[in-house]
Amino acid sequence: MPWRVTRVTLRSATGRGRTLASWAGPRIRDVMRSLAHGRDARRIGPGEGALLHLTVSARRRSRLPTSLVHELRLANPDPGNGAPARVVQIGARAKLVRRAPAVLGPPLQGDRWLAADGCCLARRHVRAFQPYGGGLFTAQRFAIDWERLDANGRLFVGDKRVLTNWDGYGENILAVADGTVVRAVDGLPDQVPGALPEGLAPLEADGNAVFLRLRDGRIVFYAHMIPGSVTVRDGDRVVRGQLLGRVGNSGNSSAPHLHIHVVDRNAIFGANGLPYVFSSFDITGRVASTEAFDRAEETGDPVQFGRVRTGTRRNQLSLDQVVVTWPG
Repeated sequence: MPWRVTRVTLRSATGRGRTLASWAGPRIRDVMRSLAHGRDARRIGPGEGALLHLTVSARRRSRLPTSLVHELRLANPDPGNGAPARVVQIGARAKLVRRAPAVLGPPLQGDRWLAADGCCLARRHVRAFQPYGGGLFTAQRFAIDWERLDANGRLFVGDKRVLTNWDGYGENILAVADGTVVRAVDGLPDQVPGALPEGLAPLEADGNAVFLRLRDGRIVFYAHMIPGSVTVRDGDRVVRGQLLGRVGNSGNSSAPHLHIHVVDRNAIFGANGLPYVFSSFDITGRVASTEAFDRAEETGDPVQFGRVRTGTRRNQLSLDQVVVTWPG
């Protein structure tokens, strides 16, 4: 019988074990995904595993502990034959990485850029873990898909299968910092918008792409560029603001967009995503929800907007569904 997770608690591993955050009841599905079937879950069956995706905010850096432990409270729905009814499982101590996030310049130009499937509760990137080489990796943990709205709040006008009907198609993609190109891929075709392609080889999933190594070793990854638009090659040195390519729909993509994230090594699958911030951008709106974004991408209708505090942000990450204007 599967064990039911009744509470997940994140604690400081030092001092008195201060509680940083806790999830219980139905909220556990918001943070736990089964490795057996890949869906949100509250139960862990025999021989199965699960991944926790926990996000905690702190107003002051000084409030963050140096190490963490995870506490799981489990209930046995069938505690017969001497099996315990409840178990408390304490995880190993995990050291907190205190490295400052990478500070990036604008990856795009102009206004009305929508940050889709971004930090921190969106599932399609944040929870896209991949088994590789005996480990589990989450390269896309802080990834964003940048799509552009037109002046009427639409992602495309007319037949969505026509690439040029999408507002962001063909827009310039820029180097976010000085660095060295460690890998550049070009020549893969654009896909027909409206559905993900079938039968794509794993190494073609990112389409035409650029891996840019920053001076501190972190790597910025750009994906889905127009074939023939990539302006750099392996080993090229680039400067912030330099043209790298143009927004396309190559690879595993159903709509023209720029996918961008930062990783810890030059690898497609065996890499982990690292946090980053943008030096400056203006928030001009926010789409009401992922569901509202999905409807607009499917129908071509104007997006439904929600509430957000507009204005300039500095050294912050663009959160999920915000609409921004880039400086310059």
